[in-house]
Amino acid sequence: MKWYFAKRTSALLALLIFPHWAFAVEDRPFTESVVIFNTICAKCHEAQCSGRLSFDDALEKSANHILRHYGPASGKQWIQKELFDILNYMKEKCAYYPSNSSVPLKKTWDSDVLEEFSTLLDRNYFLPVGSLSPGSYRLVFELEKDIRATVHLISEEFDMVVDDCFDSSNKRIDIKFSVEDSGHYFFRMYPREPAKITRLSITKS
Repeated sequence: MKWYFAKRTSALLALLIFPHWAFAVEDRPFTESVVIFNTICAKCHEAQCSGRLSFDDALEKSANHILRHYGPASGKQWIQKELFDILNYMKEKCAYYPSNSSVPLKKTWDSDVLEEFSTLLDRNYFLPVGSLSPGSYRLVFELEKDIRATVHLISEEFDMVVDDCFDSSNKRIDIKFSVEDSGHYFFRMYPREPAKITRLSITKS
């Protein structure tokens, strides 16, 4: 955690010292920006590959589009630049931006890891869950309180395997689903009110 904040502080200092095009400490966007994009922006841009609304112009010309859909980026050039880069990646590669984090072999995530894949205020989640082969599965996650949430499980081809609203019971949501095609999959959640996920697992059923 201390390493994360040190890294973020370095990035903010870079904004003060260098022009916006030299904002990043490294080439890859922060996980925070990837989660913001995939829970707010990707809903409109999934599968819009290599064409409509692609931004070949400079960042400055696309900033209004970004701010119109994500107001909290106002005055934060590092977020604008990272969302711009992630959007262009999705449109050019027709894929989600790759994550730096590895997927646990047992496909079980605890609260410390899940915290990295959520937005701070709304507690929207976007989590790469790795490769799944054809078969029947259970997606189970535990919450800090009972809520109603929209849950997605999405293939790397942007096909929805799970797309529904669920009410938790005893602070737990249990979803059965089937996979027809092998590939990499992604979990996304929009809670009706902010709530942390304390544990998530995917198992064969």
